[in-house]
Amino acid sequence: MRKFVAGCLLLLLVLLGYQQYRLSRQVSPSSQRQRFISLSPTLTEILFELGAGREVVAVTTYCVYPEEAKTKEKIGDFVNPNFEKIVSLKPDVVFAETWSSSKIVSRLRGSGLQVKEVKSPHSIKEIYDAILQVGEGLSKQSQASKTVESMKRRIEALRVRAAEMKVHPSIYIEIDLPSWTVGRASYTSEAVEICGARNIFSDVDKPALQASKEAIIERNPEVILTFDSNPEEFRSRPGWQKIAAIRHERVIADVGRNMLSHGNHRLVDGMEQLQNRLLELEVKN
Repeated sequence: MRKFVAGCLLLLLVLLGYQQYRLSRQVSPSSQRQRFISLSPTLTEILFELGAGREVVAVTTYCVYPEEAKTKEKIGDFVNPNFEKIVSLKPDVVFAETWSSSKIVSRLRGSGLQVKEVKSPHSIKEIYDAILQVGEGLSKQSQASKTVESMKRRIEALRVRAAEMKVHPSIYIEIDLPSWTVGRASYTSEAVEICGARNIFSDVDKPALQASKEAIIERNPEVILTFDSNPEEFRSRPGWQKIAAIRHERVIADVGRNMLSHGNHRLVDGMEQLQNRLLELEVKN
């Protein structure tokens, strides 16, 4: 009888040991984590917003938000990233924007990598679409939908507030030097106009253009929004002293570039900041 019991106990120990071995051979939740690479700052910010930041293993040198993105492996810029490095990192999915000047997507797919290509947005609606596309690529459709719905509610509140503004000033938006601005086919222009200002180049059906000094002076904006320069630099430009925005000191240089020039959820943060600044100028003047 004792031998039988001892045998049963031994068998039980063997079975428990085998079960423990099987469990140890199973992939742990942390090692099941997927590996993502982002080829644009816009997509990097969306990935983090949708809760995939820990799975992001590499980003471009221009991906600086959120802070954690700065600690990720760098694969070069988003037009000509380091192909060999991307392949060596063995990502499950590479997230890329459509860039006509870049051939990286076809090369990556040719190497057998899965690429989730997202259309570069030119409107706020297309920003919504981009967020939903990334959510689909992450299997986080519900979270992406919540992000989009939150944006829509906040933007509607901005529209209501803008309708109550006494003045809707003309505005020159300088996105880069020298004198690069945005036309009608740009979510930045659309965002600024929702906030209550009128883009002086909204008659140009382009996402971006390099405006001449003469054209800017002639259109005489009442407000200037700049991402790269400061008010003093504008005052030093020959002939710009004639512009109403310079004469009345209406240069906005404290609204973050990365919020109003990246086509993602952070656009609405920049819009709220901009509208507050426009309202401050309205009270001041």
